[in-house]
Amino acid sequence: MDFFTQEHLNARETYNTVSQAHYWLSTIDTTYLNKGLSLYLHEDTTSFIERMPYFFFATSSANGNTNVNFKGAEGSKLIKVLNSKKLIFPDYSGNGILHSIGDINSNPNVGILIIDFNKNIRLKISGKATIIDNKEQISQYLDYFKTYDIDRLIEVNIDYVIPNCSANINVVKKYLLG
Repeated sequence: MDFFTQEHLNARETYNTVSQAHYWLSTIDTTYLNKGLSLYLHEDTTSFIERMPYFFFATSSANGNTNVNFKGAEGSKLIKVLNSKKLIFPDYSGNGILHSIGDINSNPNVGILIIDFNKNIRLKISGKATIIDNKEQISQYLDYFKTYDIDRLIEVNIDYVIPNCSANINVVKKYLLG
């Protein structure tokens, strides 16, 4: 599956960003795997991901309804990179709605947005999620996280990782800090 569809290419043509997109895509270390854009996680990217105590998790149901959730916990590191193409994080029942879990069960395509507001860094990850709810399987990963009270794990097989434009992060900081 190609990650950039004809509609993406058409949008670049329509809004005259073909050369800009080409520049950004040519400056990142990419490889092509299964006929799609794929950027493996490297040591510095892995370190960035694993030190962040929060991220945004996007899902979509089979009928296209979208959902995004904030995932975070004070003092906790939430994501463990298992290898250059796979990461895992704990999921909790929270309010019990389980919107993301229901979406993953009908459509495994997910997105993760990680933002470091202090260093003006954003990273987007796209992949396919699997839910691990077997207690024996979960127990194999408990040493990665700071809690043993994990309802289930979400494992993401990464399709691609791409730095996200860091413009305007300071706008958010100014708004939050006044």
